[in-house]
Amino acid sequence: MAWMQFSLPVLLSLLLFSTEALADCEVSGSQWQHVKSKHQIELYRRKSDSAVDDVMAKTLLRSDLSAFILLLRDTEQGPKWIANARQITLLDRPQTNQDLVHSVFNAPWPIRDRDLVTRSHYEQDPDSLVLTLIVEDASESLPKIPTMVRLQGVWSSWTLTPFPANQLEICYQGSADAAGNIPHWLANRMLLDGTFKTFVALRKILPNSIYQNKPLRGIQEPTEKIPNGA
Repeated sequence: MAWMQFSLPVLLSLLLFSTEALADCEVSGSQWQHVKSKHQIELYRRKSDSAVDDVMAKTLLRSDLSAFILLLRDTEQGPKWIANARQITLLDRPQTNQDLVHSVFNAPWPIRDRDLVTRSHYEQDPDSLVLTLIVEDASESLPKIPTMVRLQGVWSSWTLTPFPANQLEICYQGSADAAGNIPHWLANRMLLDGTFKTFVALRKILPNSIYQNKPLRGIQEPTEKIPNGA
């Protein structure tokens, strides 16, 4: 059942928009339950109104803000770090900060592969420079593929908070219903496992990647606003 690890790519583009996606990444006094700390990654879970839990992952690494967006938009590289992603295709970019994406995730026979269509957009707070990426369902933009099961009930948000010395905190929140006859306990376990493995890969690929030092128009890097040692 390793195919359930697809859940994190919510990152890439995924998910049905929810007001919960706008929640901050604070855990003190919240309903988030700590799952584990490993490889400089903090993993949490939270009970939701549905049978599938919400998941949150946080890490701190060296990176530009723009580099994270460039990595997400490099669809050919997606399967190399997003758990169980087979193919990610950009369908449209109606605005500079918006993407319409189709993602396909592997599943072992006889289970049909999963896919999803998402519309994502990012915005940056001009004062704090915090960058927020929200992804919403856009299934109506592409007819269903008979050989695949389209994911339902998914949502996610990414919050990128810059710190001195080019440190960047990346916080992900999301959830996904695998669809089909999958036990909820297994879906919850694999949701956590998939999120964690994707963050492990993210930490390996982003800091020293080709995406660094390539500022995107509309994204302000904190070089001058948050000097080293501030």
